[in-house]
Amino acid sequence: MILTPVTINCQVPPNARYSARTFNIIQCSLIRGTPEYNSILERSEQLARLVCAGAANNAQFERNLQRRRIDSFGGLCAESGWEQYINSTFNNIASPTPFTSASVQIDIQLNQGHRVEVRSSFPRNGVRFALCNTNANFKNIGPYSNSIKPGEVQKNLYLAVLFDTQKDNLLTSETVTFSLVGGSTWDMMVERGVNETLTPWDDDSFAVRSTYRVVYLNNALDAPQVINAIEQLGYQRRYR
Repeated sequence: MILTPVTINCQVPPNARYSARTFNIIQCSLIRGTPEYNSILERSEQLARLVCAGAANNAQFERNLQRRRIDSFGGLCAESGWEQYINSTFNNIASPTPFTSASVQIDIQLNQGHRVEVRSSFPRNGVRFALCNTNANFKNIGPYSNSIKPGEVQKNLYLAVLFDTQKDNLLTSETVTFSLVGGSTWDMMVERGVNETLTPWDDDSFAVRSTYRVVYLNNALDAPQVINAIEQLGYQRRYR
């Protein structure tokens, strides 16, 4: 996977509908057919079959399975991108957590016990629009809203990924491109977050409306600020 730092200045060129913020993000590129791509694809197939094990009939199973292949592949790409970025800075402190339940949620474990959740989105109008537009600003999704309790940390960090490659093309594109755009700490979820009812609109088999705590990306950390937040948890950077 190729990781490239990218700076997005929302006001270059000027746009009255965009914020004045500058985001430093990490763009990730994964080439189809490489050993890393094939490894993620194999893991996504295994995960998809686990979460689809209870399908009621064969036709439903096959439809759900393909959707979950796509969901799992995207989630594992996002997780791997953040792992590589964190490990390149802190010397291999991040690793994936094992699958424990039928969920597309992806977690990363840091080696001092801290937990990181990764969620991804597929903005149709591009990463810049999703970050900068003030009326349609994308969300950094956190925990269920009813689990927000000050002093009771569920995850230390909630990290966001935005895909340039659209979901329907994830398993067919020659290059899968996505960006590590930032995230929020638990305290930010408590203090800055708002409750939003979200529906997985692109998967009607699992279309359960749930209320989450979210921080809009304009109010979230960007990628280097996430690294600073990890450092504040007590991890020492490899390089200064």
